[in-house]
Amino acid sequence: MKDFNLNTIAGTSLKNAHQFPDKLYIMSRYDKEGRRTEDIHKYTWGEVDSIVRDQVCCGLYTLGFQEFERAAVFGPNRPRWIFSALAPMLFRGAMVPIYPTSKSEDIWWILHDSGAKFCFCGSKEHLDKVLEVKDKLENLEKIFIMDPIEEKPDDMVMTFDELLELGKNNQDKKSEIEKITERVDEDDMVILMYTSGTTGRPKGVMLNNRNIVSQREIIESMDFRQDDVFMVHLPLCHSYGFSADLMAGSYVPAVLAIVDSLDPAEIRWGLQTFRPTAMNSVPRLWERTYITINTLLKERPPFMQKLFKRGIELGKDIYLRENQGKEVPASLKLRSRLYAPLFKKVKKRAGLDRLRFCSTGGGPISSELIIFFGGIGINIYQGYGLTETSPIINANTLKDNKIGTVGKPLPGVEEKIAEDGEILVRGPQVMKGYWNNPEANAESFTEDGFFKTGDIGFFDKEGYLTITDRKKELMKTSGGKYVAPQPVENDFNTDPYIERVVLVGDNRKFVSALVVPDFEAIKEWAKNEGIEFSNNTEIANHPKVRELIQERIDLVNPRHARYEQIKKFAIVDQPFTEEGGEITPTQKIKRRIIEEKYKDLIDDMYGESLF
Repeated sequence: MKDFNLNTIAGTSLKNAHQFPDKLYIMSRYDKEGRRTEDIHKYTWGEVDSIVRDQVCCGLYTLGFQEFERAAVFGPNRPRWIFSALAPMLFRGAMVPIYPTSKSEDIWWILHDSGAKFCFCGSKEHLDKVLEVKDKLENLEKIFIMDPIEEKPDDMVMTFDELLELGKNNQDKKSEIEKITERVDEDDMVILMYTSGTTGRPKGVMLNNRNIVSQREIIESMDFRQDDVFMVHLPLCHSYGFSADLMAGSYVPAVLAIVDSLDPAEIRWGLQTFRPTAMNSVPRLWERTYITINTLLKERPPFMQKLFKRGIELGKDIYLRENQGKEVPASLKLRSRLYAPLFKKVKKRAGLDRLRFCSTGGGPISSELIIFFGGIGINIYQGYGLTETSPIINANTLKDNKIGTVGKPLPGVEEKIAEDGEILVRGPQVMKGYWNNPEANAESFTEDGFFKTGDIGFFDKEGYLTITDRKKELMKTSGGKYVAPQPVENDFNTDPYIERVVLVGDNRKFVSALVVPDFEAIKEWAKNEGIEFSNNTEIANHPKVRELIQERIDLVNPRHARYEQIKKFAIVDQPFTEEGGEITPTQKIKRRIIEEKYKDLIDDMYGESLF
């Protein structure tokens, strides 16, 4: 194939493999046999193309995969995830990603609703979950497991290596596959991505080549280079990780350094091992990184802590001046050089010393955090989008960046604000619709074709968008006051003793909060205070811990209107997790589930009125 349709994912991948066969494409802990090791294994564009086209595609075609069919991919980030995701797209088919922490009910629903013919599983754990529901899946014909296993537990199971071998033995299928690939069209659905289900059963979002390719508009404004190293740690099964890391990094093409979880220890390993130059992440990672830097500083002598504090104040001053287009006096630039070695040392310890570009999305982030990182020379650009919009529709860029906003609309995107403040969007990024869900489609679009984002926001005079909250999450107290919970909750995100705060108070007299402590930090504090404990529950119930949390709340309350302030709180004795159902894979809270799960704690806070 000499002509490549660059308006499709398949065409772009083929072009890169043809033009850069020997260029490094992927780095990962996983070796060529699918084993997770302590070493780093590398794949070139030529190697990946051979695996995907000559082996996976030929194997799938031999097993009966056809145009417009669907194959699910269920597991954490790894090279074989990428191979499994790319292959269906060469058939004019679609990939159906499933979060690696999904529960059996959601796995069944996604495989059932999508009608997936095949399912790729990462590990035995993922395989077992699919086998648990396979008898209720009429369309599922074959399950592949990426990890090596000694014995196959079911006739439907095939190892990934067996699939590759099947492909090698059926190379005569290549010409037929190429003919199908030549027919790939911009309107073909390539991803059927299910929402994380924060408010009910997941809905299948149909994304075509045009949707995904439209995201490239932002790449041109970010000055990416082919020697950039993207640290791919966001779940590739999520629209942000898929688009900003896999699609954008592959398009450049840069190097993809794959990390297979958002576990803090794994993130630290990835940063220190790969020392990335580009990183797209969620606010929670930047918040944890901020806390890590401050923790490292506490281990240094007092004079160095004071030096860093003076340096960071100077750095923030310079960053704000530059961001606002103001001239930076030569004296400030000269003074800033004195602190450069200290900042470099701190960033190197954290693996952040080579970062040229960083973005944040998937949720709100505090302006103070962006300014802090800007002060030490790490510029973070905030954007906005949804799974239904592929996902990015607004972004701050190197040229246009306004702190506290999510940026201007991407080229080709139309946005407007509805009378109730909801953000409406229309453009090439917007999905084809929800799969098998005409009712949801009818509810989600206006008569003139604008998608209802469900977010509340406003544009300033310069065209920058600010998000204030989710429409469905706005609370109304019994006194008639509307409270947007996210701005209050976000003020705790960099607190060293608090992991997370969730506001409650809808139809109540006042606002209260569920507080999840940072148990590691609290335990260290408790030891220094001479507090004895044997488990999290004892810590959560200790009077001195309550006093500490009250002090933290008292620091935040004055920043908000009286009706928004937290009057009572309850300490939760376990962190929120994906497995527990309280948060999504990108760390967003599932507010309804939390309120149901902790109903008794919430009711206790309102047992006695403060008024």
